[in-house]
Amino acid sequence: MTSFAFAAAAALGALGLWWFVPRLRSWPPSLGLLIAVLTVVPPHQAAAFGIGADDVLFVLGLVLLLPHALARGTLDKVPYGRALAVGAGLLAAGATVSAFVNGESLTDTADLLVRGPGRILLYVAMVLVVVAQVPSARTREVVARGLAAVGTFESVVSLLAYFVGLPGGFGLQEAQGNTTLVGEIPGRVTGTLDLSPNFLGALLVLSVPVTLGIALDAASRRLRVGWALAVVVQLAALVLTYTRSSLAVTLLACVVLIALRGRVRWLAVGGVVLAGLLFFTPAFERFTSDSTDRMALYVSAIRVFVDHPIAGVGPGEQARFTAADPERYRATPFGVAGNNAHNTVLLAGAENGVLGLLGAVVLNLALVAVAIAVIRRARAVARASGERRMEPLGIGVAMLAFVSQGMANNLFTVTLTASALVMLVGGCALPWLDAGQRCPDPVGGPEDESAAATGESDRSRAHR
Repeated sequence: MTSFAFAAAAALGALGLWWFVPRLRSWPPSLGLLIAVLTVVPPHQAAAFGIGADDVLFVLGLVLLLPHALARGTLDKVPYGRALAVGAGLLAAGATVSAFVNGESLTDTADLLVRGPGRILLYVAMVLVVVAQVPSARTREVVARGLAAVGTFESVVSLLAYFVGLPGGFGLQEAQGNTTLVGEIPGRVTGTLDLSPNFLGALLVLSVPVTLGIALDAASRRLRVGWALAVVVQLAALVLTYTRSSLAVTLLACVVLIALRGRVRWLAVGGVVLAGLLFFTPAFERFTSDSTDRMALYVSAIRVFVDHPIAGVGPGEQARFTAADPERYRATPFGVAGNNAHNTVLLAGAENGVLGLLGAVVLNLALVAVAIAVIRRARAVARASGERRMEPLGIGVAMLAFVSQGMANNLFTVTLTASALVMLVGGCALPWLDAGQRCPDPVGGPEDESAAATGESDRSRAHR
């Protein structure tokens, strides 16, 4: 019930924001986009077939966006669409084969089909529907700021949970296992997600570079300071997740963005804030002293794949499968593997067999290609106009950081991380590249985006 209460509050919040902000209300698709972005807010509490309130919110956003996509008519060629489709198609095919092979009953097979290919097809549908919204510049504006706002909201909740305390310990996960954090901290922050802090870290891997890009592009001092404070709040929460890989890739992304923009003072201020957080919390000791179980998890996943290369062991089933035979799958030369693969590629292979493995490889490479193309176009626009465009750079860098984080966590199979990536790709990265295809010359100032938006609207009317 808690999850559905959060989902209802998120939907009502999106509706209120859309209704009272004239710029949003003047463009109807913004409501569906906001609701889809807010998918990450409800705590993940799965009901039948692994479906939770977050999934319901995501589908609601899709339903609201679908009429606007259909009104556009035929969708133009999607940048890197073929590579993305091949990756997602292989992954879905592998999950389908795995579901039929590993399902022990009709109900069990249906459950695996929903958790496996069903989710993948849902994400593909959302990407296509979001890309079809016109004008694409408005789509990017709403989605980027929505992700930045969600990351900031989750961070504020996390800081309150850590320093003030929330009822029932909400927003915190107790430090467990062989770590220096046990008995030293109130808990690792999780925001409203009610999942491992690793997933809040993955969300912030996406939202922090995007927020920083918005801050660096802000036209007024007031907006620049406001978005910069949002970055600081998110970084503070990221430290308190005590998630090493997330913090490492996010800090690298921030340094790259700030260095490209030439804001040396921002680097100095950020360094002071980060040093303070590391000094006043056990984070530094965690990063330097705690051992990691990733090699054990990787070895376990490889063993599962070697034993079940064709169909894997079923979507979402690796952890349960390995627990049933700990001697074979959990005891490794690198220690005990107490969880699933924590790697998007190895997990796909272990659970969905060779087709899933190939699909995950292709999909990761396609995402890297999209990210690099976004960064290259942003830099081309900067060279042509003399104006640095940091927001699209932040989008591209965020995608690269997320793919890197996926080598240490299972980010494709959890709704909140997968939906955030889908919205970033479909709502920000692909529209930016699509604008570049329509305008071969590297242009991108406000006037150029207005012209592109007018062209999109004209085309959609022509299709109708």
